[in-house]
Amino acid sequence: MSTPTITPVNGVTQAALVRAAKGTPTAPDPSTPMGIRVVTAPTGSTAPAGGIEQLLALAQDSEAGRTRQLAERIGALVTELTGRLQAEQAAEARRRELAEKEAKLTAELAELRQRLGSGPEAAAHRAAIRQWAQANGYAVRERGRIPRNVVQAWAAATGSEVTR
Repeated sequence: MSTPTITPVNGVTQAALVRAAKGTPTAPDPSTPMGIRVVTAPTGSTAPAGGIEQLLALAQDSEAGRTRQLAERIGALVTELTGRLQAEQAAEARRRELAEKEAKLTAELAELRQRLGSGPEAAAHRAAIRQWAQANGYAVRERGRIPRNVVQAWAAATGSEVTR
């Protein structure tokens, strides 16, 4: 009677088949994480010249089911990644646009405040009017709007121009 010939199947070594036939448990190789077998391309082979799209197309036409499955998953991931990158680029463009609008509105607000008499310079100006009004017998409150007649009298007395 002849001895059976053991041939490697799916990358399984002959020693692994002998261990399995004897009932000896096989432990995964410690150099491979979680028993995952890493397959490397033969030396001298290169990726297709067409890039990842051509590589995925070749993999989807493969006879091996696992290769087709991986190609499908990778294709979905590439599509998701492309969508996310486009969304990030659109969001960044929108952020730049909003920053430009904010800067423009801030400049307009500063100009309006200056024309309308609000801000630190205007506060000092109003304090000077109040001081003049109290010294000249006008009744003005410490806070709030200064009456128009007081402002006009101050402008006439000091030769200043009324801004409102």
